[in-house]
Amino acid sequence: MSELPGVTDDAILDAAFAPALSLVTGIPDDLHPEWLPVVTAPAAEERIAAALARWTPDFTDLLPQFFGEFRIRLLDVRLGRAAGELALIYVVRGRDDELVLWMGWDPRRFREPRFWNRFPAAARTFLQTVHAGFSHPDGVSGGLAHVDEMSTYAEWAEEPDGLADWDEEQEIASTRLLVVTSNGTNLLYCLSPDLPTGTIALVYEGDIDPQPFAASIDALMVRPLEN
Repeated sequence: MSELPGVTDDAILDAAFAPALSLVTGIPDDLHPEWLPVVTAPAAEERIAAALARWTPDFTDLLPQFFGEFRIRLLDVRLGRAAGELALIYVVRGRDDELVLWMGWDPRRFREPRFWNRFPAAARTFLQTVHAGFSHPDGVSGGLAHVDEMSTYAEWAEEPDGLADWDEEQEIASTRLLVVTSNGTNLLYCLSPDLPTGTIALVYEGDIDPQPFAASIDALMVRPLEN
């Protein structure tokens, strides 16, 4: 398998910050059949083209800043395994030429998250047919979390039945905020049936800030690519 200059296996794994991530060679038995053109392509440019051919236009239109930078900076797409699950690893040139990784999770792992009707239609199609999450290697941050990692704010805080102090003070209960991604620290992006359609709540240290879904996710995802 050919590699672009500077995009070695070691460089990819170093960029992952995830010791459980490994690169996969050959054609594993559990490979998604539609990923075969990606895995068997001999050159990075061909792997990129095969992977992006599956992306839905309505989803890329939802994230114009991110996708515009992403497709220019995308260096390779490789097959990896994390926590026993196969994923496509999108290797991207970030700011200061550091590698940034996004994991495209197998759509066969899709299960419908809570508050599913609050996801924009373009995101629902993407999660069901392209990737069951598109995130950094932690499975949560920097995009759309793996659907298995989407939890309520209460579950995220390890109080699944609800946070009493929170629920007394906030207009939206902790059990009615679904964490769909984060900035990698304590800024959470949450959907809720108590918010208008097309709105996402940015939750930070007890503050709930409703914002447009598309613009907020677009800004989050493009941030590692901006100089």
